[in-house]
Order: sequence, then structure tokens, then C-alpha cells
Amino acid sequence: MKIKALVLIMITFSQVLFAQSLWKVEYETYDKIFFDEKDPVYKAELDRHNSTPKYYQLLFDEKQSFFKEIERIDNSQNKSSTSMSTIDDNIYIDYKSAQYKIEGNYANKNILIVDNLPQYTWKISRDSKEILGIKVKKATTEYKDSKIEAWFASTLQPKGGPIFFNGLPGLILELKAVTNLKDESYETTFRAINIKEASKTETIKIPSKGEKMTQKEKDDFVKEANRKMMEAYSNKVDKG
Repeated sequence: MKIKALVLIMITFSQVLFAQSLWKVEYETYDKIFFDEKDPVYKAELDRHNSTPKYYQLLFDEKQSFFKEIERIDNSQNKSSTSMSTIDDNIYIDYKSAQYKIEGNYANKNILIVDNLPQYTWKISRDSKEILGIKVKKATTEYKDSKIEAWFASTLQPKGGPIFFNGLPGLILELKAVTNLKDESYETTFRAINIKEASKTETIKIPSKGEKMTQKEKDDFVKEANRKMMEAYSNKVDKG
């Protein structure tokens, strides 16, 4: 009985510690894109992209988080000249209001995206394992064209994870999302490789600058700006 009580106290203390402090988890990420590419140069770039990991950090406490890419310089590798990514970046999440914010410059306009978090219908299984010595449980869902498998730690808060993934009773430490479309497919994986308390100089800054838009409004604005740019370029070529 004494041993059981001690274990219970340690688990409770761990939960309180994570709830009251600012922590960070680092994910090793593969963001793979697959389609039938005939150009050998571009195919080589695509293969390099698919085999090269990226690294992201989630800075979090019990109520909020900030997700961003970590730049790592590796002089032994040539950086791909082709920019390919399906992962959103610099995402602030308020779990109490279930909203996210992104501050950025899109089509030469400062925009503050404010929108509701996606809602997922998770199915939690009995499967479990350990990641970084932390027990995690498996959950699956389907969202739009994606099939998603997540492993979450119920002892860690908030109820979030990489990008916009949320809604599980604990922090997501591993996730795989597979999207199959007509002529292409995507496979994105996140796996926590480090988790520790943030330094005292690290803080979560809430985005606040730019014209406020929803995600759809921002996407529509960028789409229209790109259309106008292509139209202007086409007119210039025709006149030339």
C-alpha cells in the first residue's frame, strides 16, 4: 500500500509540475510528398526533401502553446533549393478558447490569423508504449482526406501537440498523418526526441500584429493576390 501511495504521489506531483511550469518538446519531423515526377533533377530534389528531417519545438504550459520550426545548420548537407512543406509554422494556441493565432506577412500584407481549432473525433485504443520514458496511448481519427495516428501522454498537459492537433486527454508525443489525393499523396510524421523545462528567458508571446482574418479569409486573399500577380505578369509578357 505504501508503494502504491508513493507512486500516486509521484504521478500527481509530475502532473502539477508540468501544469505550473513552461516546458518544451522537440519533434523530429519528416514531411514527405509523393507524386509521379519525370524530371530527374526535380525528382532528386523531392527524394532529398523526403529523406531529410526537420525539427520543430512546442513551447507549452497547461493553457497555451507555441509551435515553431527549429533551424539546424548542417554543413555536411547541401540545402535543397526547392521549397516544399505542408506544415504550418509559428502557431500560438489558447486551449481554453480553442483558438489559434498566426502572425505573418502574406502577399506583402501583415496579417493576424485568428480562427478556431479543428475538431477531431478520436478513437482511443488500448495500445500503449513508451516515448522518452513516458507512457503513451494510441488514438486514431480521420479528418478531411487524412488518416491520423497519434500517441499521447495523459500525464502531460495541454491537450495538444504539433501544428493544430488537439482534443486528446494529454499531450501528443508522436503522430503520423497520411493524405491520399488523386495524383499525389503526403505523409507527415512527428516524434518527440527531447522534452525539458524551458529556460527562464523563454516565454510564449501572443501574436497581435496585422489585419485580423480567419484562415479562409487569408487563403482567399493570398489566392487573389497571386491571381493578380500572374495576370500582371502575363500582360507584361504579351506587351513585350
